[in-house]
Amino acid sequence: MLPFLGRIGTRNCLMLVVIPMLAITVGLKIAFHFIPPPRPNMLPKADGMVESITVDDAQPHTIMPITLPKDLLGSTVYAVGTYVNGGTGLPVGSVAINLVKNDERFVEIIERPDTSVDDAVRLYASRSEQDVTLGDNTGKLLALNTRGISCVEPNAQWKLPGFCEIPSLLVFQSRGVTFTIGADGSHATVGELISMANDILAQ
Repeated sequence: MLPFLGRIGTRNCLMLVVIPMLAITVGLKIAFHFIPPPRPNMLPKADGMVESITVDDAQPHTIMPITLPKDLLGSTVYAVGTYVNGGTGLPVGSVAINLVKNDERFVEIIERPDTSVDDAVRLYASRSEQDVTLGDNTGKLLALNTRGISCVEPNAQWKLPGFCEIPSLLVFQSRGVTFTIGADGSHATVGELISMANDILAQ
């Protein structure tokens, strides 16, 4: 044993080690308390995804004309993701649009170029599939297998509306583009999904 350790004693030596460790632990807890958790993602993330806040800002990033329903049923565009490199099962030029109503995501619309309805349907794990008549077209209404994830509450600090899993979506095609309109949690009804699809098809 070193001579100075004998002079200060084993107990005092232990305190010299324990007290700084406790101080560091308390300091880290305080620091992490003030560091917010990462902002959750509403849009499907992928390399090369360009996020915009309006359709007009997003349009230059794809050659596909971006189409929204004329009647958004009281919702507004919150964010638009354009996939310039593809990814997450989305071909290059695809667009995902989040519509928000009452500070909650209302629906998510995904527009895929060069994709058939059947190919889009195969991308989803669904419990059931039902044909839906949309004017002269036929769409597919899917009830999805959800994972029971809790909804994300609205967060003013992140400027983020609340959002939940998408339990059902409507898939259809118009002018060579395949659309999926997904209801966020219970915020949109099947009737509202059909109304938006018919609005897009009528343009």
